[in-house]
Amino acid sequence: MSADRPTTEAETTAGAAGPADTFAATALAQLGRVVTEQRPALAAGGALIADALASGGILHAYGTGHSRSVALELVARAGGFIPTNLLSIKDLVLWGGRPPETIRDPKLEREPGVAESVLALHDVRAGDVMVIASNSGVNPAVVEMARLVRARSVPVIAVGSLTHSRAVPSRDASATTLFDNADVVVDTMTPLGDAVVPLPDGGSACGTSTLSAVLVAQLLAAHAIGELDRRGVHVPVYRSMNTAGADAPNAEAEQAWAGRLRPVEA
Repeated sequence: MSADRPTTEAETTAGAAGPADTFAATALAQLGRVVTEQRPALAAGGALIADALASGGILHAYGTGHSRSVALELVARAGGFIPTNLLSIKDLVLWGGRPPETIRDPKLEREPGVAESVLALHDVRAGDVMVIASNSGVNPAVVEMARLVRARSVPVIAVGSLTHSRAVPSRDASATTLFDNADVVVDTMTPLGDAVVPLPDGGSACGTSTLSAVLVAQLLAAHAIGELDRRGVHVPVYRSMNTAGADAPNAEAEQAWAGRLRPVEA
C-alpha cells in the first residue's frame, strides 16, 4: 500500500477479517446508506412510476453490461408490476434480425447509434416511464437512450454510481452522462471501480454495483406501490409462474397491454 494513500474502510476491515467478511460488512453498509440517504430520490422515482402506471402507461427498463440484471429485476418477475417491458442490446438479435456475432463485443455499448436501434424495436411513448441502470453512466448506449426517450416525453429514472461517473470522462459525443439526462437520479453509493475487497497486489475484487442497484430497483417498485395505494389505483403484479394456477391469471392480466410488452426469454 502506498504511504501517501489513505486507508479505505474496506482495507481497515480486511485487517481483522477475511475477504468474505470484508465484502459483507462493506456491502451491507453501502446498502444501508442507499436506504437512508437516497430516500427522497427513491420516493420521487416511485412517484414517476406510479404516474405512468396509473394512467395506463408502461414501466420500461434498460441496462447494458451487468446492469441488464438490474433492468430485469423490474420486468416480468414474481411480485413485479405486469405492465413492464425490458429493453436490451441483445434485442437487436432477438427482435431485430441481426446475426449474433454483431452483439458479441462487450464494448458495443460505447458505440453511437446502438440505443436508437434498440429503441426502434419497442413501443415507448408519452405516458410511459423508463428506468435506465448503468454504474458509470458514461457510455453512449445509455446516454443516448435517456435523451431519445425524454424527447418522447418519457421521464427517465437513472440508477448508478455518481462517485464513479464524476471521476471518469463521458464517452458520449455530448460530453454528458446518463445522470445529466435523467429526471430522477438514484445513487447506488458504489465506489469508483466497483470492487471493494482489497487484494495483496493492490487491486480489488468483489463488486457491489449490481447488488446495490437491484435493491434500488425493488425500492422504486415499493415506493410506486405505496403511491398507487394512496391514490386508490390497482395495477396488477405477477404471480410466481412456479406456483400452481399462476399462468392463466398472469396471461389474462397481460392482455390489457397486448402488443406493447416484449416477452422475456427464458
